[in-house]
Amino acid sequence: METSVKEMLVQLATTTQKAEIETLLQQTTAQLLHHYKIRARETELYPIELESYFYRAGVFEDPYVHTNELQMNHFGELYVHRRGKDATSPYKMDNRVCMGISLSVSTGYYYSALIRSAVFADGSMVFGPNNVLMHFMRSVNASARILDTHFFDTHHAGTFQLAPLFRFVEGQQVLFEVDASADPRDKSYLMHGPRIGLGDTAPYFQQLPLRTAIGKLSTPYAFKNKTQLMDNYLAESKLTGDAAKRLMKQMRE
Repeated sequence: METSVKEMLVQLATTTQKAEIETLLQQTTAQLLHHYKIRARETELYPIELESYFYRAGVFEDPYVHTNELQMNHFGELYVHRRGKDATSPYKMDNRVCMGISLSVSTGYYYSALIRSAVFADGSMVFGPNNVLMHFMRSVNASARILDTHFFDTHHAGTFQLAPLFRFVEGQQVLFEVDASADPRDKSYLMHGPRIGLGDTAPYFQQLPLRTAIGKLSTPYAFKNKTQLMDNYLAESKLTGDAAKRLMKQMRE
């Protein structure tokens, strides 16, 4: 019987083994990519690439986690990245502002998954975390009408003017299970790799395969570091020679 997302998140509060935590994080994001969507203000997105950011004091002290209050015990809510650790800290701006889904079900750890890429209900595939955020906010604004409709024609990354719109989508449940018949995602391959754009201050955490992507590696899928995703998938599949070449071709078609 498949372990539910909530059950895996409860286990993250008790296990003390780093390898088990890594596996649980991968399994959690795999579940989200297969079975969940995000919906706010009539806007829906279906994640196809997520990065896990988990921190538990004394057990899994990943220095790349913001440890913002909104990443702790706020399961199913959006977390728009902030410059400090308080829920009221100012938002990050320019292309550094991105959003994740908070997954912590405990006051014992921080956990959010950065949404790097997504398919939207209108069929658009958007790659890159800031691009996902801006596409999402454009759609939210169409119903909320906080900003002028032409704002997004000239602003291509986060600005302080977006802050009132961010507050429209935070502090509420936005994570929902998907009706499989209405899910637009291609789920041909589930791939893992290290997270993107981290500094090298903590090599162990930097290299952990906590990025999860679903779909293919063909041209429309503009994932970063495709070769790395491919190599990891082949290693997990334990394929070599002609079998590996056939699989590589299929993944790129």
